[in-house]
Amino acid sequence: MQLLPQSDQDDLDERMMRSAMVEARAAEAAGEVPVGAVVIAPDGKTILGRGQNRVLRDSDPTAHAEIIAMREAGRALSNYRLLTPEGGCSLYVTLEPCAMCASAILHARISRLLYAADDPKAGACGSVLEVLNHPQLNHRAAVRTGLLAEECSRMLSNFFLTRRGKKRIDPHPMDVEEALLGGSDGDEEEVVRKG
Repeated sequence: MQLLPQSDQDDLDERMMRSAMVEARAAEAAGEVPVGAVVIAPDGKTILGRGQNRVLRDSDPTAHAEIIAMREAGRALSNYRLLTPEGGCSLYVTLEPCAMCASAILHARISRLLYAADDPKAGACGSVLEVLNHPQLNHRAAVRTGLLAEECSRMLSNFFLTRRGKKRIDPHPMDVEEALLGGSDGDEEEVVRKG
């Protein structure tokens, strides 16, 4: 992976997270929970895969944004391990990965994970579980959290508020837990229990 001065790396990270946010908005426009992801080559600039939640459109419980982006990157590299001679790839995602996605990140050998909003209900990178860098597993990924978290949290909050016919809160972000629950009525939690 190319080493950049910290300010340049921060700028690049923000641009790539904004690319993931474009995918999240496209998912929302299609009626999916707005989560987006991009896989970046070791050069830090080349997008190898893009993903957005597609579970409803594809009737596929594994069609999370991270999985879709990693599938596309794997096809681009002709390898299920997202590695190149220059090093490992980075994954940018708007929401903390779940246990399924964290496991896939490990299997793909992603070298760097950057996610925006924590997921206090299903996050597997420290919020609920620590799947990603569990000490007994043989792969580790560098993790950066919180990049554009407020914007991504607001996108989730507004999605669930709109779904329930409530007033959007565009100017004032809600906390992430409310966004993931879809408001105080807890409907999302009930759906998860039934699933």
